[in-house]
Amino acid sequence: MSVEMNMPTMKRPGGVTVVGFLIILAAVFNIFLGVWLFFAAFGDNPTWTDAFGNTQTVSTFYLWFNGALMVFLGLIYFWLSKLTFLGSATAHMLISLLAVLNIIFGLFALGRGGFVSIIINLIILLMINTASAKAWFTQNI
Repeated sequence: MSVEMNMPTMKRPGGVTVVGFLIILAAVFNIFLGVWLFFAAFGDNPTWTDAFGNTQTVSTFYLWFNGALMVFLGLIYFWLSKLTFLGSATAHMLISLLAVLNIIFGLFALGRGGFVSIIINLIILLMINTASAKAWFTQNI
């Protein structure tokens, strides 16, 4: 019994390719930071400085838990990038959802890089909602 794969029949738009590589970059960044958080738990009283300049002690569990979440999110981003390059409608929906969520969260962090997050995610939304990108993501339905 053979399984037939739905291979893309059209050329992938440049905007979709850029978004796919941005997702890969986010995956690598998340995995790197997740591993860094694992190793940050070793030593005496890990600390960080909050937005007001106060030094806060961080528990080891907090660092390990957040490190594991970041590694898991990085792996999900790698999966999402694969779906993006294949032209999956699921990828289009998930990228749109994540971009909108990042814009909303960016509004809460306007003083700490929120503007950059909002601008990048607006560009991503625009790139994946062009006519050619929509055609790319809906060709396998």
